[in-house]
Amino acid sequence: MTRGMRYRHGWVVMRVLVISRFCASPVYRAKIAALARRPGLEVSLLAPAAWKEGARLFTCREGEEEGYRIFTGSLVLSGRVGGHVYGSGLWRALKEARPDIVHMEEESYSFVAAQVMLSLSMLKTRPKLMINNSENFDIALPWRSRIIEKQAFRRADALLVFARTARERLLRLGAPPEKVRTLPQFGLDPELFRPPGPGERGDVFCVGYLGRLVYSKGVDVLLRALAGLSGEWRAQIVGGGDERATLERLARSLGIGERVEFLGWVDNADAPGCLRGWHALALPSRTTAHWREQFGRVLIEALACGVVPVGAATGEITHVIGTEGFVFPEDDVETLRNILQKLKNEPGECKRLADAGRKRVLEEFTWDVLADKAHRLYEDVLRS
Repeated sequence: MTRGMRYRHGWVVMRVLVISRFCASPVYRAKIAALARRPGLEVSLLAPAAWKEGARLFTCREGEEEGYRIFTGSLVLSGRVGGHVYGSGLWRALKEARPDIVHMEEESYSFVAAQVMLSLSMLKTRPKLMINNSENFDIALPWRSRIIEKQAFRRADALLVFARTARERLLRLGAPPEKVRTLPQFGLDPELFRPPGPGERGDVFCVGYLGRLVYSKGVDVLLRALAGLSGEWRAQIVGGGDERATLERLARSLGIGERVEFLGWVDNADAPGCLRGWHALALPSRTTAHWREQFGRVLIEALACGVVPVGAATGEITHVIGTEGFVFPEDDVETLRNILQKLKNEPGECKRLADAGRKRVLEEFTWDVLADKAHRLYEDVLRS
């Protein structure tokens, strides 16, 4: 090990410091708690005291939580994924946690990645460094960000990806292939995201959408597909954004306004309840000049709840859905309508896919499964 062997209850102890803006939200801290339950891991977390995500503000407090320690710090330029840095908290977390591994859930091109690399260079003994990479689009980065990313390719001991399309981007940019390692970032609690119990899902076929109401998410495609769906059905649109009023007008103009319910944003704790009421989930995302779907976390949440996912064939959606759902070409209203009609007309097939999706989530995407994968990767990186 890089900082000497330590033992606790017969286990060699590794100290890991996770740096993550995501963990300002308590939902994502479930992964840190799962890591802390792994034998031989001593886990600490550095998260922003406050993180802005669109119109929402997440806050996090220092202290002990479910077997791990939380450090917090103030951010400069909170809410900017690639542009924020820690105004306080980073140096203290490094000095007090004394990590063998620093696991950054930030982009390789981000300013905070540069800040962490500089801070580690000033330590007497440098921990191993692992950096997440979720970007899967060849965006035109500013020159400062390009320099930071190239430096990360050299300095990081592992460049983590959770998507095939993100791996492809790194390799195109010249990242050392031996450093690019796969580690899923998003998971869930299978007891919270579970199939519906008696009375939680009605008999009328229900299609749902959960996410931002913006052009890139393609909700207009879903509404146009629903307009031609035959028989009895209903739909729920969960989320908020600049296009809500436009989408509500579109639903009315298509003559389906009374069948489509716009619920607005719901709390994270209420999302599983919405999903359990649906038979199918649609994610009709479309590629834009600067973005394509990087994962689609709602897809695995739907699978866990026994909901069949249907998504556009863009970004990582095809790989996340796998064989447990359906994909269709971007902006293809007719194909999406045909898929939904098939699911509505064939409840047996819908049930088969729902059961298969739940099984796959239990095998691949629970927090405990992800923690085990991270633990094995930590051991491998320390040995390298």
